[in-house]
Amino acid sequence: MKLKKYLLSILLMLSLLVITYFIILKDCDFNLLINSLKNTNSWYLFLAFLCIFMYVTMGSLYLKRILKYFKHKINLYQAYGYNFTEIYFSSITPSYVGGQPVQMYEMKKDGIPYEESSLIVLLTNMLNRSALIILASIFFIIYFKEIFHINTIYNILIIIGYISTLFIIFLFASLIYSKKIANLVLKIGIYIIDHFKFIKNKKEKKNKLKDMIENYQACAKLTKENPKILKEAFIIILAQRIFLLLTSYMVYLAFGLSQYSLFLVITFQICVTLGSDLMPTPGGVLVNESLLLVVNKLLYGKDLALSGMLLQRSLNFYILVIISFIYYLIFHYKKRKFN
Repeated sequence: MKLKKYLLSILLMLSLLVITYFIILKDCDFNLLINSLKNTNSWYLFLAFLCIFMYVTMGSLYLKRILKYFKHKINLYQAYGYNFTEIYFSSITPSYVGGQPVQMYEMKKDGIPYEESSLIVLLTNMLNRSALIILASIFFIIYFKEIFHINTIYNILIIIGYISTLFIIFLFASLIYSKKIANLVLKIGIYIIDHFKFIKNKKEKKNKLKDMIENYQACAKLTKENPKILKEAFIIILAQRIFLLLTSYMVYLAFGLSQYSLFLVITFQICVTLGSDLMPTPGGVLVNESLLLVVNKLLYGKDLALSGMLLQRSLNFYILVIISFIYYLIFHYKKRKFN
């Protein structure tokens, strides 16, 4: 059943890719596109690849470090394996939701119980969104006029993404650090399960809800007993997020452009991330490309906007997905062979 679900996700992503590039490339001058890509500066492309490598490495070091608090000593090969697993399956599933369950499954095979891996997933989600929203809040204040003058649809998506992310962080924090809110959510959830006839396997659903609330409370206990873990984890996650954002600036420089500053280019990339992260398409496909193209028309100019978008998405998404898939296959089947 899970295999079928992931195959459907891959088919959905491929379908969206075809639709996306049919819409975007239908009026494209391919000679101009190829020439602009050929003329990019290889040194800055190397730095862009290095940023992607550091993005993956920071995520892997984060897992290695945080698992140490749970008395699990893993090597870098395993850390990369867990990280690439999450990246790949998150990329092929809508709203990035499919990666962490598979990551937890791979951890379970190495003796890391679900009770602990679920806490790590919960903490990672909260810190990732917190890092993004902190960066967004700082740069929105500085570049408010530059950000919100492009077009109405773009503005609406950014605002929805920002508010939704803030709400999710607030919800996570409330469930983790407030027993009253956690108990209230549990009561409401049980009431809904009991009173809606279309919900099947009521007992199983209630047990899952109880387990989820218990995980939130366990996360609160973990961070209160080890406040250092929260600081260390946030610093690593923030650095990871910055490396990914830097990729967009390296691509910008690769085209020989320098009109806009590092911080403004990063700000627009944050906007694209906010506007596409919560969209129900695998890897934000279609929405991410569309927003990036709109932004690039300002940053790159009309002639280079499409080339910049294709190169950025190739580096920070498509190539990363392919590398993640290859590493996951090696990691998964090598483990299977020796277990």
